[in-house]
Amino acid sequence: MTDTLRIGPVLWLEQALARDAGAACPPLAGTVHADVCIVGGGFTGLWTALELAREAPDTRIVLLEAEGCGFGASGRNGGWATSWYDELDSLVAHFGAQQAALLAAHSSRAIDRIEELCGEEGIDCDLRRGGALIAATGQAQEASFEGPLAAARELGGDAVGRVVALAGAELRRRTGSPVLRRGVHLTDAAAIQPALLARGMREAALRRGVRIFEGTPVLELERTKPAVLVTRAGRVEAERVVVATGAWAARMRELRRAIVPVGSHIVVTEPIPELVRGLGWTGGELLGDARLLVHYAQVTRDGRIAFGRGGGAIGTAGRIRPVHWVDATTVATVTAGLRRWFPQLAGVRVTHAWGGAVDRAPGHLPFVGTLGDHENVEYGVGFSGNGVAPSALIGRILARRALGVVDELTTSALVSGPPGYLPPEPLRSLGAVTIQRAVARAEAAEERGQQASRADTALRGLLWFTMPRALEPRAWRRR
Repeated sequence: MTDTLRIGPVLWLEQALARDAGAACPPLAGTVHADVCIVGGGFTGLWTALELAREAPDTRIVLLEAEGCGFGASGRNGGWATSWYDELDSLVAHFGAQQAALLAAHSSRAIDRIEELCGEEGIDCDLRRGGALIAATGQAQEASFEGPLAAARELGGDAVGRVVALAGAELRRRTGSPVLRRGVHLTDAAAIQPALLARGMREAALRRGVRIFEGTPVLELERTKPAVLVTRAGRVEAERVVVATGAWAARMRELRRAIVPVGSHIVVTEPIPELVRGLGWTGGELLGDARLLVHYAQVTRDGRIAFGRGGGAIGTAGRIRPVHWVDATTVATVTAGLRRWFPQLAGVRVTHAWGGAVDRAPGHLPFVGTLGDHENVEYGVGFSGNGVAPSALIGRILARRALGVVDELTTSALVSGPPGYLPPEPLRSLGAVTIQRAVARAEAAEERGQQASRADTALRGLLWFTMPRALEPRAWRRR
């Protein structure tokens, strides 16, 4: 069949703006002074603003947003609010058991924080705490679950029960998808409508006295003391600055080789509540797989299936490209994935499709650091496609660092700057495209029950390649 769909318009934002009766915040004009100026009106920037307003209500907070709050990745993502318990083994490998337990616990509490904020501020973002079902769709993926399950058993405490093994028959019974093999239930996850959350947070920030200027891209950031942010028609002089621009941070000279913009696309069906009930997918669970080019899905409140896939276009030299927003070829690939996962939906129309850019970091985890010689410019980036809940944690860290608070979060392992640096251009983009294609071929072969070629297996092993921090020239200059 041929889908009749709208490629480009974001269903999440359409729904959120239909409920949002507030006018747009005006662009900045003239000079303003701030204790803290936040750049970016997505989840990270808004969480930082809200945490600052809660911790220090007298703080003069200014937020600059190039478009409208929530119009970037925060209003375009798959609505997965998940912790890091499914990556617990990676946390242990990177940071050790003590820090891994700390960070996993705080990432889980970030989901509670979302729910608390929604209750405090009257935000209805369709939040459903049914957890996340993460499954293998090929035999080669099954081994990926052993690490987090073993790490949870080893750590004990809060980790126990957060990741639960599930057999393939149980996964298929709960979702109706015939392609799912064994997997895990990440029990503390929640499904949300992300644009409703972002726009609700914007209104909450305005009520708490945050001055928001939309349609105000920052043209220049002077790393002076106080810092100066230059816009088209004005400037902000701020004692401290927080950069929370997601994938756009890849344009900053210090972060150009620390993150790379990568596309991710979503397709959404027409409302099919009866068919969804027939599938058995009625518990509000998120659903995804264990691929590197990951699939992710949820059932919306009105009975649609939103189905996405990561690992899209690479942002050459850190640029956000038109293909990140609208890519018909990728949309066709994602739609084919939806049809494969749910052959029962062969006659169902896909009505919306859109894309966005993810700030992919080599370590797959966000990191916090400072820019400039005066250490008054903070940043938090590198969410790598999992930012809905972790942004609440990173926003809290950024706010507390801006206030000078020293605690277990502001001195945690995440606050150490980039964990590594990507190769310089053009090697970075050429290598990324080559490896991405190899991963796609290898995963497609494995899902067909075949063995990936030796060449593709070798290239896939280079996915996490980084240059040592000691070889980064900007690091030399900073020292």
